[in-house]
Amino acid sequence: MPEISQIPVVLVLSFLLSSSLVQADTTINPTIQAQTTKTPSTNSINEVRTIDWIDLLPTNVDRKALMEHYADLVIQRLDPPDDLSLQEKIVTELQQAPVNKALAGVRIRLAGYMIVLDEFEGKIAEFLLVPYSGAGVYQPAPPANQMLLVRVKPEHALSTEQTYESVWVEGYLKIQPEETSIAQVSYLLEDAQIRLYTADDAKQAEAQETEHEHEANQAHQE
Repeated sequence: MPEISQIPVVLVLSFLLSSSLVQADTTINPTIQAQTTKTPSTNSINEVRTIDWIDLLPTNVDRKALMEHYADLVIQRLDPPDDLSLQEKIVTELQQAPVNKALAGVRIRLAGYMIVLDEFEGKIAEFLLVPYSGAGVYQPAPPANQMLLVRVKPEHALSTEQTYESVWVEGYLKIQPEETSIAQVSYLLEDAQIRLYTADDAKQAEAQETEHEHEANQAHQE
């Protein structure tokens, strides 16, 4: 299975490994607004947009600061405070994390890890797609806007023996809060296609990340 750091995600296990992330200057406490899926246009129905986890955040905020703020909240959940009211406030804020409304109805592709919720005859029927392994089970769950509830097309279902593999999911994204046995999520992907995230995928992602860093450094020097 590819290492967590090989999947091109922003909200990863670094949340849980570092307590030095800077908290956002302002308190972020927006409310999720449910949205039905938009009908794709005939021109874009077959287009697939490969996204990263940061793309699930709204576009009208400082995404980096928001990620850092969530990181701080998740780290606090590793060592819950004695103040139960504070813990409840943290959980509520994670559940009310804001969504990217522009993604409603968009056919997306995203890589992550599976937390299996339902299986049938040895096949995985429903799972949470999360940005780091064990999120919500062995590690604190990320905010609701960093998880997808995925319902799989039967012909694309993976074996339960592949439960801990990293995967790509593809399908039309709904903005629809759902309460699961693990956590509340903000996004739904129905009739999804799914395939394993391979070593070649990891190499390609690493090459792209290196290229982006190079371009950013050049732009900074100019």
